[in-house]
Amino acid sequence: MKISRSTYFILFAAFLLILSITIRQFSIEAGKQAFLPFLLAIIVLLIIGSLVAIKDKEFIRIIPDERTKKVDRSAGYYSWWFSILFITVFGFLADIQGFTPPQIISVILTEMYLTLILFHMYFNFKGEE
Repeated sequence: MKISRSTYFILFAAFLLILSITIRQFSIEAGKQAFLPFLLAIIVLLIIGSLVAIKDKEFIRIIPDERTKKVDRSAGYYSWWFSILFITVFGFLADIQGFTPPQIISVILTEMYLTLILFHMYFNFKGEE
């Protein structure tokens, strides 16, 4: 998947959606209070991402090259290794705190998605490996 300047806004909008679901798993009241700000932020991010994609003419033509494929693979590898470490540490803490399985799964999925985006941004902006 080729991630460019315009798709970062869309990925962060998806992250906010996942984060709002995670917040709702822990507290329905907090989820209700965070719904409107998250919804407005998601709409703004989608509009900005669409405008940048129109400006950069990236709506139709996406051609991945070898560097992009390498960045995608590296981001995936690092994200999985970091997630394994996070799951190990968080598993012990979740057992102590008594989290429910939906809470644990939502936190792990949120962490996996966030680390994938962050590692992809890091390797993409870093340049050649």
